Amino acid sequence: MVSGVVRRALPPRRNLGEIFNASVGHSTFSSHSPQVRLIHSTPLHRHVLPRFSPAIFGPRTEQTHAASSPKPHAHHTAFRHFQALSSHMRPFSSTRLTLQQNQRKTNSDSGVSNSGEIQEEPRDEDEDGFKKSDKAAKAAEVNLSARLSKEGKSQSKAGFGEIWRLIKVARPEIRWLGLAFCFLVISSSVTMSIPFSVGRILDLATKGDVDDIRLFGLTLNQFFIGLGAILTLGAMANFGRVILLRIVGERVVARLRSQLYRRTYVQDAEFFDANRVGDLISRLSSDTVIVGKSVTQNLSDGLRALFSGGAGFAIMVWTSPKLTGLLLLMFPPIAVGAVLYGRAIRNISRTIQKNLGTLTKIAEERLGNVKTSQAFVGEVQEVGRYNKQIRRIFALGKRESLIAATFFASTGWAGNMTILAMLIVGGSFVRSGAMSLGDLTSFMMYTAFAGSSLFGLSGFYSELMKGVGAASRLFELQDRRPGIHQTVGVRVKSAQGPIKFSDVSFAYPTRPAVKIFNGLNFEIPSGSNVCVVGPSGGGKSTVASLLLRFYNPTSGSITINGVDVSTMNVKSLRRRIGMVSQEPVLFSGTIAENIAYGKPNASRMEIIAAARRANCNFISDLPDGLETQVGARGSQLSGGQKQRIAIARALLKDPDILILDEATSALDAESETLVNEALAGLLRGHNTTISIAHRLSTIKRSDQIIVLNNEGKVAEIGSYTQLATDKHSAFSKLMEWQMSGGEIPEKRSSNSGPGITEAEEIEDDLAREEDFHEDPEKEHKDQEREEKEERQRQ
Repeated sequence: MVSGVVRRALPPRRNLGEIFNASVGHSTFSSHSPQVRLIHSTPLHRHVLPRFSPAIFGPRTEQTHAASSPKPHAHHTAFRHFQALSSHMRPFSSTRLTLQQNQRKTNSDSGVSNSGEIQEEPRDEDEDGFKKSDKAAKAAEVNLSARLSKEGKSQSKAGFGEIWRLIKVARPEIRWLGLAFCFLVISSSVTMSIPFSVGRILDLATKGDVDDIRLFGLTLNQFFIGLGAILTLGAMANFGRVILLRIVGERVVARLRSQLYRRTYVQDAEFFDANRVGDLISRLSSDTVIVGKSVTQNLSDGLRALFSGGAGFAIMVWTSPKLTGLLLLMFPPIAVGAVLYGRAIRNISRTIQKNLGTLTKIAEERLGNVKTSQAFVGEVQEVGRYNKQIRRIFALGKRESLIAATFFASTGWAGNMTILAMLIVGGSFVRSGAMSLGDLTSFMMYTAFAGSSLFGLSGFYSELMKGVGAASRLFELQDRRPGIHQTVGVRVKSAQGPIKFSDVSFAYPTRPAVKIFNGLNFEIPSGSNVCVVGPSGGGKSTVASLLLRFYNPTSGSITINGVDVSTMNVKSLRRRIGMVSQEPVLFSGTIAENIAYGKPNASRMEIIAAARRANCNFISDLPDGLETQVGARGSQLSGGQKQRIAIARALLKDPDILILDEATSALDAESETLVNEALAGLLRGHNTTISIAHRLSTIKRSDQIIVLNNEGKVAEIGSYTQLATDKHSAFSKLMEWQMSGGEIPEKRSSNSGPGITEAEEIEDDLAREEDFHEDPEKEHKDQEREEKEERQRQ
């Protein structure tokens, strides 16, 4: 009877984006979609568990207890599965949390539930109403010690030592920088001679008619010709300075990128688990450009401003000490403002670079998976996410512009007021005869040069601080030492021999509280074909990661032929291991280049032989054959074609150990059979094969099966015949679960009524549709009510 009530209470099937609420004591369904009606069923037993049905991709309820059950039954395993899945369902509904909070607020205000029962205070539960497990609490303990800071070294630690290290980046180019400095001195000297020459010419012009006017022993014509030649020399020197600094800057950027890319590539897996690819790309691209500009062009501009300002100030003191003293009164406030401006620009520059890294990460991740986004019609939300980050960067840019505008406007006003004061005081000196008109003109021109030099120094300081902010991010990456050094250890000439895991415990560095393995013990005989099976999340792929030394075990040891892998040279070890992952990764280039990736010096015949062994016969159907471009991430090929190329790439290495992580999962039945036959014939003998699989065909051809459990230990080891004949073995139960399509079998108690089957639910849906067709007026009214509710919500 109760089962019938439940079936009639079921709403139409919904997608993940729709909202599902199951309240204790009631079965309540709500949705923001107008097609889903709000249904209140009759009160049920309090243990009505939500379950996720893979067949319909929609949540439903399933009664596990009769209403008359005197005591609650233990929660079904499906409850825990749905608890995990609900966290993934959460982002698809933007109003779900709001509706739940409003519902809880309404219930709490009334103090009773929908059934009239007094509600208990929820404890240790999230917004879905599920009590968090111990595993969830442990997963929240995140270790991000390997993560690079987003802003580099803090401002308080960015002192002269860091600035000097930034300047030392250009040390390999010191010879060319020295030549550029010589050109800088020549061009600056020519520039500083102009005000002095103008002053002398004005003094001669104010003396009246003079038959023989000479300047520096030269007639005026000779002087003008000589001055033109000097100005030409200054222009040539300036040309040499600019072109040298541009070339040196490009060389510095290229060298920095090469060093940092190499440093990034030798980092361990923990580093890449903790850092985003977009942030690393930002450091390799925009940060290196800023640093290169800071130590070349910006450094040259700063030295030029310093030289011009120093020379101009010396001539100003020689021309009029009194006017120079008046000018110095304006210097302290401008200098203090320049220092404050430089600090502000440095901080905001770091923030902008951090957000640019986030922007790069968003673009790289979303454009790399654009087909998935388009399949779920997510273009609008992805563009919105990207634009949101752009607006954030734009706001920071506006803030930087405001700071710069305030500083330059205030210093410009102060400079103009200084010039006005110079004209007033200097004019009185000219009238009194204490100073000539030419000297005053020269002094004012040198004042302008000194002011521009001061502005140049402030700009140099702000750009230098930008460089320091970017350099701190680069130095942090450059200084990081990986936990697993790839070139340290005993070189491995052969990886043949038994593989033994002895009391291995492991947790991923970023989640140290979540134990993957807890005392794992097994041994793989040399030359055998072993299959590792287990539940999802049981650590099957982690076995391969530990064997390849992407990570080190927390405790215990892994040995190959009696030698601990922790003492082996990582590069030489990986050269003896072939790997085919579940999701094949191809790089941009030709098919031949991808097959020969692990053996770049392979001959054409070796590449062809490996492709044939992996059943890559589709290559003959391609116009360019082995020279066919696979596209970014192999986008021009199908999943099965990519996987066969990945298998050929592993076979070409002729490895001592071959790891197949769901290697045939993307192949059709015919291709899988051919590849399995090729692998069986090739790997019979000295090669050790470790297959991580769930397909029965892969498991059957294994010599030995290692079954892992959820506790991080080995449940059982044996051949397929031994484990399959035991109906109570963990392997048999696992195979039974997989063969049933992954559905979790029902656990019924003697007190519980019959559960809702798939067939009954389908019948219920059909009956509901028949009711609607039999009563079209009712259906029309329901549609009108739903449209009205939708308008009210909008």
